[in-house]
Amino acid sequence: MSNPPHNKALLDALALHYDDLVSYIRLRFRDRHFARDLVHDVYLQILDKPPRERVSLPLAFLRKVTFNRAIDRVRAESLRAAHLAAASSDEPALDSWDGAQALDFEQQLLALLAIIEALPARQRQVFLLHRIHGMAQREIASELEISSNMVTQHFNRAMRAIVSRWEPARRLREEGRG
Repeated sequence: MSNPPHNKALLDALALHYDDLVSYIRLRFRDRHFARDLVHDVYLQILDKPPRERVSLPLAFLRKVTFNRAIDRVRAESLRAAHLAAASSDEPALDSWDGAQALDFEQQLLALLAIIEALPARQRQVFLLHRIHGMAQREIASELEISSNMVTQHFNRAMRAIVSRWEPARRLREEGRG
């Protein structure tokens, strides 16, 4: 497969900014090996599935792709660790739940995920970075290039939206059982 010229320019930018990208991820995720692996993953991703159009700001594009890949990897590793911890704990495993409990849990989870997905993009991004990834609000402000005040506003709006939509959904489920 031949690489389009704009893909070569992107790969050249990745080679030129390799150390910057590793430092960028290392500062946010505190692990140099993790950062190097991610930059290599992005290189392979660009080789395998290059962008269809020319990227006008290669470094910004590479930072965003690398950061998104890091978030995906952290999520996957967290889920894997939680699964292993649950499997080795003394608490009853998920498999020991009865069907009604499992179905109720799945419905609640799907409802909550739908509520989070329905949030405006910036609110959802701030909420996930703060609540799921544990980033401090000042780190989020720096990452998203917005003020700490805006991070607080986006987070508060997201929480209000989740609470207002979650409680009615929970009450409807409770009434349906009664």
